[in-house]
Amino acid sequence: MVKFGSCSLLRYCFFYCTILSHSSNAADTINNTTSLRDGDIFPSAGGSFELGFFDLGGVFTNRTYLCIRSTRGQERHVVWVANRRRPLSDSTGVLNFQPDGNLVVLNGAGDVFWSTMLSPNYSNGERSAQLLDTGNLVVREAGDDIDLPGLLWQSFDEPGDTLLPTMKLLVNSRTGASRHLTSWTSDNDPSPGNYSYKLDISNTLPRLVLWDGSTIKFTTGLWNGIRFTGLPPMNANDFFTSTVVHSGDETYYTDGMIGNSSFLRVWLDPSGRIQRFLWREETRTWSTMWMAPTSCNQFAICGSFGTCAEDVFPPCDCLRGFRPRFPVEWSVGQGTEGCVRTTNFSCGSDDAFRRVVQVKLPEMDNATVEMDMTLEGCRKKCARDCSCTAFASADVREGGRGCITWSGALMDMRNLSSNSQEFYLRLAASDTDSVASDPEKRKSKQLAIVASISVTSGVSFLVLCGFCMRKLMSKSKAGARKNDKSKLVDHGEDGELPLFDIETITSATHNFNDKIGEGGFGVVYKGVLESGKQIAVKRLSSTSLQGIHEFMNEVKLIAKLQHKNLIRLLGCCTHGNEKILIFDYMQKKSLDLFIFDETRRAQLSWRLRLDIILGIARGLLYLHHDSRLKIIHRDLKASNVLLDEAWNPKISDFGTARIFGANQHADNTKRVIGTYGYMSPEYAINGIISIKSDVFSFGVIALEVLSGVRSRGIYEVEPHLNLLSLAWKLWQEGNCLELLDHMVASSSHESELTRCIQVGLLCVQEHARDRPTMCEVVTILCSESSSLPHPKKPGFLVFSSPTSTKSSSSRNQESPSTNELTYTSILEGR
Repeated sequence: MVKFGSCSLLRYCFFYCTILSHSSNAADTINNTTSLRDGDIFPSAGGSFELGFFDLGGVFTNRTYLCIRSTRGQERHVVWVANRRRPLSDSTGVLNFQPDGNLVVLNGAGDVFWSTMLSPNYSNGERSAQLLDTGNLVVREAGDDIDLPGLLWQSFDEPGDTLLPTMKLLVNSRTGASRHLTSWTSDNDPSPGNYSYKLDISNTLPRLVLWDGSTIKFTTGLWNGIRFTGLPPMNANDFFTSTVVHSGDETYYTDGMIGNSSFLRVWLDPSGRIQRFLWREETRTWSTMWMAPTSCNQFAICGSFGTCAEDVFPPCDCLRGFRPRFPVEWSVGQGTEGCVRTTNFSCGSDDAFRRVVQVKLPEMDNATVEMDMTLEGCRKKCARDCSCTAFASADVREGGRGCITWSGALMDMRNLSSNSQEFYLRLAASDTDSVASDPEKRKSKQLAIVASISVTSGVSFLVLCGFCMRKLMSKSKAGARKNDKSKLVDHGEDGELPLFDIETITSATHNFNDKIGEGGFGVVYKGVLESGKQIAVKRLSSTSLQGIHEFMNEVKLIAKLQHKNLIRLLGCCTHGNEKILIFDYMQKKSLDLFIFDETRRAQLSWRLRLDIILGIARGLLYLHHDSRLKIIHRDLKASNVLLDEAWNPKISDFGTARIFGANQHADNTKRVIGTYGYMSPEYAINGIISIKSDVFSFGVIALEVLSGVRSRGIYEVEPHLNLLSLAWKLWQEGNCLELLDHMVASSSHESELTRCIQVGLLCVQEHARDRPTMCEVVTILCSESSSLPHPKKPGFLVFSSPTSTKSSSSRNQESPSTNELTYTSILEGR
């Protein structure tokens, strides 16, 4: 939807003139007597790709790179960069052949910024460089066919962050050499980042591994001869095929296209996500087929013998015959400690093997492979070995062959609806599938298990809280507390809940006397711990709409979220009917206290307002795309954005947030909870939740920050004219700058202001499909060169508030900050 990075007509005209003057042969070829200069565009024969010198934009100026770009779509995605480690600092770049036969990038002074690094042992015959329609830049002896040994060098042998069809990810078992993807440092800086995507054969059977430095972030599962066992079905078998090939010391992975109606690219983005995109020629659009890691396919997220499902919460479940190691942590989504056996097997004839399907095969760190063995032989081998916990076929082709046996814990399993390979899990006889043949018994047993887990989790939670409270109180009476750390249960790697005792909170807040805010779910107080650390204490009222479910929801969500634009949870407290959350204290409190105050908003310069808008956008981008869980906030508003001492915005209040599966795009709810003026039309009326619901709320906040006007106000300048309709009216009239707060309008750049208003209007468009994603929003806000579509009509939803909304001739008239509207009664039973 959003268009980025188009080239000027002047460059294309200059390109054709250059080709005519530089080459008497093909327009897609450079030889010993021709060159490519900054300003030229060098196309592939079919026009699918282009080579040229480009400025990638962003905060860095005067950085030019020799790039190959795809011409499919408006975005013109960069698929390869020659001088990614050493950009040119001016527009004097040139690509040509040197006397030693190397293709090089030079600046005006003749300094070499990149070279093909060909051996001088090659003949001194004429050479040529050609950009193929596959996106591959090749160097060969002039006159040689591309498939003959005259091929000297190709860009496919030096991959960057993009994998194209026929390009290979390769590893050499003898030398250890690897050809793999490496992320960019940022969206505008192609220098190698911290993430890599490699083919791994260390455990005999190939797999693809996403690395964050030296830490595994995600794996595709092993290659079973047909597919990787941990990838979902692509539903695109008519478009491409994936292959792993062993050739001598080398093993490589590659994608191949079927037909000419589509094209594929795999991209490792700067944030460490692998994304597969499919270009459909009939619609002339790119579509996202698959992305990883999501919340569930992070490596070993559910620990030993645990499986993960994207569309449920808690996401972790135990394999049959196992139970959670720590039920309380398990119930709130902390599953990394995994599962333990219900009954230990005897390592005798009573042991049985249960068939497990629709689950990714376990990781291979504790597995062995024998290729000359049948599945029945594999079963016998595992039965004889008391350390063997599971087995499976190594290759599923031709009925299956080879044997994988696992010893010890089984790790990194996730649920797959299809495309899975079965394996066999060793269990004690009492834990085998004895009720599988009787549906009524199986249903009864499942209900009993659910009831048992519910009761156990509830009792365990109360016992744990009681134990922690008793332990902390005992330490208080004994005078054993030396500092605030002893009052907080550690919630690091062990996943335990952070618990403060009520005495600590009461003392820190002077018996809840220093009130600093109030919302729909309770009151917020300022507190100071014995160490001198300032805290914010959110105390839920006894009549609060937020019950224990919402409270635990906020705890488990915020504890997992780590981003500079999200509020940081320090701990929680449960005592009797008390439900309390402890956060970092934000010195400047909430955003609404500044942007709607006639005096305070003078402190917000244009640049500061832009930084606040961008910070909120980055926080939402993290929630929607980059966090361990895909989270929809549902109640984003100015009062839920806090500001620290340096004016950094922090998104807060996750009590009503929803967790989505990685491939889940929308959901429906009968209980719509939100705040008047910030809710998208499809959510407020039909209960449809998606990331675009948050995008709408963000757009409202952006317009509020720019204008200093509350979205919920209704102004006398025109009947029933609220902020969105006012902004739309001014945009249509070509007077959008009149929307701006007079405090900043005179000192700002009109183009930047117009651009931000346009972004706000794009985000509040009536139809969710028309709104950009937060990834696109951040890209737009960080780039001055991105072309934007014209916004369509906003969602003009105006509801009757349960409390009267003040009318005023002043656009800056405040309405009560607690004027919130819950639409439960309107939408219940829809």
